[in-house]
Amino acid sequence: MTEAEVYQALLEGPDERRVLLGAAVAPEALARYAAGLANREGGVILVGVRPAGRVEDASALEPLQLTHVLHELSGGALLPHVERVETAEGVVWALHVPKSPFVVSAGPGPAPYWDGTRLAALPASREVAAPPDPTARPLPEAELDDLDPAELVRLQDRLRERGSPLAEAAPLERLRALGMASELEGRWVPTVTGLLLAGRPVALARLVPQTEVSFYRHEGDDVDYVFREDLLRPIPAALERLRELIQATNRFHPLTVGLFRVEVWDFDVEVYREGLLNAFVHRDWAAHDAVQVHLHPDRLEIANPGGLAPGMTPENILRHPPHRRNPTLAAALARLGYVERAGQGVDKMYRLMLRYGKEPPEYRAWPHAVTLVLHNPGFDADFVRWVSEAQERQGAFTLDYLIVAAALRRGAQPTAALARALALGPAATRKLLARMQAAGLIVPEGQGRGRRWRLAPTPPERGAPPNRTG
Repeated sequence: MTEAEVYQALLEGPDERRVLLGAAVAPEALARYAAGLANREGGVILVGVRPAGRVEDASALEPLQLTHVLHELSGGALLPHVERVETAEGVVWALHVPKSPFVVSAGPGPAPYWDGTRLAALPASREVAAPPDPTARPLPEAELDDLDPAELVRLQDRLRERGSPLAEAAPLERLRALGMASELEGRWVPTVTGLLLAGRPVALARLVPQTEVSFYRHEGDDVDYVFREDLLRPIPAALERLRELIQATNRFHPLTVGLFRVEVWDFDVEVYREGLLNAFVHRDWAAHDAVQVHLHPDRLEIANPGGLAPGMTPENILRHPPHRRNPTLAAALARLGYVERAGQGVDKMYRLMLRYGKEPPEYRAWPHAVTLVLHNPGFDADFVRWVSEAQERQGAFTLDYLIVAAALRRGAQPTAALARALALGPAATRKLLARMQAAGLIVPEGQGRGRRWRLAPTPPERGAPPNRTG
C-alpha cells in the first residue's frame, strides 16, 4: 500500500473491506475488528488514523507485536500480513486480513462481524464450523502411559526455562493446556499432538507411524546415499538427533569483522532448525509418509508431505500470510518456545542466510509435497563484512534491505529484477530503493528505464550525507 492509497482511504472513510483505527487502539478491540473483517470478506485495517481522517504517527508499534496480539487473542486464527506505510505525517500500519473459511472469535461474546460502519454480531447464516485439526484429535485407543516420562520432563524443563507458570502446574493440567490430552467418555487420553511431542516409540509406531523422519547423507550429488538413519521419536527428540547428524559433518569458517570474530557455518543451526520445525508444523499428518532429510555437501533438502496452502507459491511464500494447517501442534510448539506463533520461520531463515552471504532458501512445491533446499555454495566474505559494517554504523537491517543488498552483491540490477527478488510491486519497490539510496546504502547508475542499482562501496555513518557517486 502506498502513501497516496492511505490518504485516499482516509478521504473515502471506512467501508465493507476497510477499517480505520487510531494508534492507541486497545489490543482486544484490534482483535475484534480483525475478526469482524475475517468473518465477512476480509480486507485491510489502517492503524494510525485520527477520527478526523488525519494520520497520527504509529511508529511506536512493531509488526511482530501486532501479529502476536491478533494471533493470541483469536486463538491462532488471525495472522494478517502487516505492511508499514510512511506518510508525511507519520507511520500507518496496514493489516491485510484474509477472509476466513470458518468463524473467527476474539474474546468473550458473540463472534464479531464488520458491517461496513461498525462491529455487529455475526449473522447465523454466515456461521461455518472450523475445519478439523488432525493434531487435536484424541486417540481413544491410547493411554496416558503411552507418553514417555523422560520426554514429559523435557517439555516441563523448557516451560520452566521460559518462565511459564505451566511448568509448575499439575501434570494433567499441563497436558490439557498444551493440547496434548483430551477427556473422552470420562477418561483422559493423549491427542495426536501429545504423541507427537512425547509419545513412546512403540506408541508412535502403532498410532502415528508417519512421525518417522528419514535422514540420508550423500557424498556428492548422487542419488545413492552413504548413510541412512530412520528416526521414530517425538519431535523434540527427533530435532536433537537430527542436529547431531547434521553437525557431524558441518563446518564453519571464521571471519574477522572489525573487532569481532564471526563463524559462518556451511549449514547454520538456526536455519535448518527452522526448516525442520516448518516441516513438522506444516506437513499433512493425515498422509502416511515420512519427512525426509537429505544432506549433500552443497545443500540440505527437507521434504515434507502436504502441498503449500491455497494461493501460496514458492515465489510469494515470503509475503503470503501464514497458514495454519495444524494449529494445535503449532500452538503447543509455540508455548514450548520451539516456534513463533506469528509464523516468522521463513523470515528468519531468509534473514540469517542472506546476512551470512548465502543464497536465500529455495522452495520446490508439488500438489502433495514441499521441499526446502538450503544451498551451501560457500559464502561471500566481502558481503558479510559489508553488511556487518553497515549494521554497525546504521543499525539492524530490515529483511527487505537484506534482500536488496544480497541481490546487488554480484553487480548492478534494474528495479524490475529487485522487485522480483522482493516479491513486491513496482511502487513499493521504488519507495524502498529510495529509502536505501537516502541512507547511502545503494547508488543508481543511469536514468529512466535504463537505471540500475548497485551497492555503495562503504556504508556511511547514521545521519551522514549519502554517497552520490556513480
